[in-house]
Amino acid sequence: MADYGYDFSQAVAAELRAERGRTKQTVASIVEATGLSKSAVLHYLNGKRDIPTQAFATICRALDVSPVVIFERAQAAVVDDVG
Repeated sequence: MADYGYDFSQAVAAELRAERGRTKQTVASIVEATGLSKSAVLHYLNGKRDIPTQAFATICRALDVSPVVIFERAQAAVVDDVG
């Protein structure tokens, strides 16, 4: 049985990675803009660790994207995967 929470978390990480690619930002620039550690940013972007709300909002701001947009894209991806 699928774990919706896990799937959604992975989809959020994937959308953040995609947005990073669209904006051509480096991990270093995100680290500098957010004040988060490089290892934390990498863990969040790679879906290795759940993203706390504050860190998520800070990363979205660094990427100049609304958190709502990331959530909507992630939701659409999870729904598409489910069927």
